[in-house]
Amino acid sequence: MELRQLTYAMAVADAGSFTAAARRCHLSQSALSTQIAQLEGELGVRLFERTTRRVVLTEAGQLFLPTACRIVELADELRAQMSAHAAGALRTLRVGSTQTATRVLDLPALLGDMRRRHAGVRITMTAGPSSELIAAVADGSLDIALTGAVPPPPDPRLVFHPLSPPEPLVAIAPPATSTTVAGSATLAELAGSGPFIEFHTGSQLRTMVDALFRDAGLHREIIFELGQITDVARCAAQGLGTAVVPRAFTAGLDLVDAVVLEIEDRPALTVGAYTRRADRAPMIGAVLGLFGNRDLQ
Repeated sequence: MELRQLTYAMAVADAGSFTAAARRCHLSQSALSTQIAQLEGELGVRLFERTTRRVVLTEAGQLFLPTACRIVELADELRAQMSAHAAGALRTLRVGSTQTATRVLDLPALLGDMRRRHAGVRITMTAGPSSELIAAVADGSLDIALTGAVPPPPDPRLVFHPLSPPEPLVAIAPPATSTTVAGSATLAELAGSGPFIEFHTGSQLRTMVDALFRDAGLHREIIFELGQITDVARCAAQGLGTAVVPRAFTAGLDLVDAVVLEIEDRPALTVGAYTRRADRAPMIGAVLGLFGNRDLQ
């Protein structure tokens, strides 16, 4: 029995699908199936019932999973303890952040505060999309990923810590956008306001915005797709199209030919930190502690 096989089984149980679990584990579906079959052969039981629609735990699998999770968590904790022991302490803090988290959390001020409180700690910073940063925490390449919460939980080894109140998504739209309530707009009103300016495909923000309109059965025309949320907001502020962005990106924005509108039903993004569940390094706790006096309700 190998530790990685336990991790693979946990991923299948969490995803409810070999296909989704294989993507999460960066394996082909056939390779994942082989590993699970080997584990089941060694244990002498079937862990999963394969149906046409979903993979579910058998009775033996339900007994297996909690213990497997504890074993993997203990192994992760042991690695973290030994790494900390070898280094004397965690002296380098590896942080990754999305554009939204950097703006919403005021990351420069946060890191400056961290530097003043813990002068002996070297902080490294990586920017990237949430999916890459979360995967980097899972594989140990990063200590913390600052990003929006991703439902469902992306990896059973990770834990999400909310670090700010939910960040509302707002629209930057032409002044002539027809609204039934002053200062706010429905998705239908926004969809009819003209072409859209969007953040790049695959980003967490773009995925959220696409889902909002798709779930409402609405189509929008996208004319710009940009790599920086600040550019999305600035282009919309010039009247080049409608954009949906976190409200933090509208602060200080020069609205030349546009207005900022609240969106009906107030969609929001919860920004926080992903860490490894078993990682109890002091510096990680120190970073999370900087937010301890914030009202997260």
